[in-house]
Amino acid sequence: MKKLLIIIRHGERTDRVGEIPKCGILNPELTEKGKNQSFLTSKILIKTIFKYGIKTISPNIIQIRTSPYIRTIQTAVQISKGFNLFFKEENLNNENLNNIYIDFDLKKRIKPNKKINKNEFLYKTIENYINFDPELKGFNYLGDKGEFSLEPETKEQCEKRSFDYTENILKNNIEKNNDKKIFIIIGHRGCLKYILKKLGYKAIINNKKILDYCSQFFFDITNGLDKAIFLENISKPNLE
Repeated sequence: MKKLLIIIRHGERTDRVGEIPKCGILNPELTEKGKNQSFLTSKILIKTIFKYGIKTISPNIIQIRTSPYIRTIQTAVQISKGFNLFFKEENLNNENLNNIYIDFDLKKRIKPNKKINKNEFLYKTIENYINFDPELKGFNYLGDKGEFSLEPETKEQCEKRSFDYTENILKNNIEKNNDKKIFIIIGHRGCLKYILKKLGYKAIINNKKILDYCSQFFFDITNGLDKAIFLENISKPNLE
């Protein structure tokens, strides 16, 4: 196997456990448990990557892409920190996984008729997130910048956006990028289920349990996205 694609849902979010989001009710951050889930996810990823024959893991073979919402960026940062701890333990000359790509087309779907108050949505620049969560400091945020669209979408529009993202971003990055071997995509349940559908994943993707917090889907994409081979789904990762 030369290239591996990993699809991951973000960790536990504050508003789903009765906490009041500090980053805005339309853009809830991770709980402390969600951060820990995300950090521990890196251990599962490393173990699984080795299982599928990639014998050496280093920062220069990994690309992480995430939606622009704070909970997905926090998830990406915690996963990166887990990888960086592994690199330190392996004495990889202080190499770190510091680059995180932000893709607006991975954003969460806003349902039609949803009332949007931009003052309740704390996103203007990545600096807003860094000021809110100091753990986000020290990383390079590449890709899309600025404010992303808060326009409502139907399911059909979200599906098309997700399909287009798979074709225009993932396909181009994977098939034209021969430096990276591991591509990690972090997003939201709605968008991810359409990406999985586009990749030919045959399970019942409407089953919420398979897209639980920090669920992971592994694909062999050595021969490109059009010939992606599903490897496994870790739907209820042991993150205790």
